Amino acid sequence: MIFHDQMGREVDISGSPQKIVSLVPPITELLFDLGLGDKLVGRTKFCIHPKGKVDKVPSIGGVMGLNYHRIEESKPDLILASREENGKQEINEIAKLLPVWVSDVRNLTDALEMIRTIGSICGVEEKAKEIAEKIETEFEKLSEIPEEVINAVYLIWKNPLYTVGGNNFTNDMLKRAGIRNVFEDKKEAYPIVTGKEIRNRKPDYIFLPSEPYPFKTNDVKEFHDKFPKVEIKQVDGEYFSWYGSHLLKAPSYFKQLF
Repeated sequence: MIFHDQMGREVDISGSPQKIVSLVPPITELLFDLGLGDKLVGRTKFCIHPKGKVDKVPSIGGVMGLNYHRIEESKPDLILASREENGKQEINEIAKLLPVWVSDVRNLTDALEMIRTIGSICGVEEKAKEIAEKIETEFEKLSEIPEEVINAVYLIWKNPLYTVGGNNFTNDMLKRAGIRNVFEDKKEAYPIVTGKEIRNRKPDYIFLPSEPYPFKTNDVKEFHDKFPKVEIKQVDGEYFSWYGSHLLKAPSYFKQLF
């Protein structure tokens, strides 16, 4: 059967997949929540949820630097990848031999579409629909949070300082949490910024997430010394960047942030 992925590519998938490789941490977690954990035959070393279950699935490398031999050995019927997280060249090479469905999630709407489509591909439409509807319901409750009352910088890396621009999933989550990303006007998804640029934008907060760069308590002190007029806040990066079933917990996290 022919399915279209979120890149607009046609992917020919024969029947309901019995062997799946996931190259995307939030999608790996989603597969378990869809009841498909027993069909997973490969995942990346960054696929850490659900704890106690995912470690039983063989690792095939990182989201980039994949072990082709291990992937081929597992003989998957379906590989799930991401435009943003996986290397384009690697995915193109794998797609020559195996069916690869690529996600492209830049906002909540894309995430819900991804969940429903994977459910349809894997024969668990009703479960996927149920998860998507629960996520929608939880996010509707965020309407009580005033929009963009807090100006913030959300950093994702240190030395150099990388932040998030406007056209990506994290920016959409910030908006829904009532936070205005002061670098939303940047065209790049993840632009490099300087300390001077940050000061010029006059943020109320600088967010230091737990991933992809693992900011620690000592970083809070360092940034406070550099930006004494700005509140420095550590946040759980998963709630701003994981776009699978992890979204079920995100609204309640956003509500208690301030």
